[in-house]
Amino acid sequence: MNASTIAQPASSDARPIAPLWHTGLFLLALGGLAGLSAYRHGLPAFGESRPTSYLITIAFEWLLAALAWWGIRLGGTPIRSVIGERWSSPKLFLRDLGIAAVFLIGSNIILGALSAALHTTNSESLKRMFPQSRTEIVLWIFLSLSAGICEEFATRGYLQKQLSGLFKSATAGLLLQGIVFGMAHAYQGAKHVLTIVLLGCMLGWLAQWRQSLKPGMVAHFVQDVVGGLLKGGH
Repeated sequence: MNASTIAQPASSDARPIAPLWHTGLFLLALGGLAGLSAYRHGLPAFGESRPTSYLITIAFEWLLAALAWWGIRLGGTPIRSVIGERWSSPKLFLRDLGIAAVFLIGSNIILGALSAALHTTNSESLKRMFPQSRTEIVLWIFLSLSAGICEEFATRGYLQKQLSGLFKSATAGLLLQGIVFGMAHAYQGAKHVLTIVLLGCMLGWLAQWRQSLKPGMVAHFVQDVVGGLLKGGH
């Protein structure tokens, strides 16, 4: 795949990759998961132990990804066309790793500036999310890996392509999935939602430009795991 092919945006005449009813089911499931997260994070003592919470969240992440995978299969779309080209050589792997690193640096500068402008701070419920012990750190790494893979596949893969096809606009698909992604994190507060919407749109642009979810998966994983370890109390 040459650079000119990579740089091409998704076609505006793209077709939906799954049945319309499935998208409704997917959004209901995502809304239910967001509601559950809002309820659990609002509990005074975090609702349950951190390890239990991590394991529950990991399970839901993979269930959501499985639901997206099912919809793509129903639509007859090859899964590889959603995820992107394989790493058939070390050069391709290193290229995506480099893209993810550059994206992380640039996105954190932009998001940091927005957070400073909005004067965002972490709530007590958010602070209680982060790992404190060695066991929690291990589980947090698996949770971050699950989030990187599953959320990118479900939102930047399935949802962005599906909405682009439904609205016949790659831009609409990119923006709408970013909004949905942000709203799914509404339990973090309005100011955090704005930054997450922006992050979702930037990840959407990366997936669209690269025609692959892999750099975004790597960046998402690193962002979550490093952020949690730095903010944790270990």
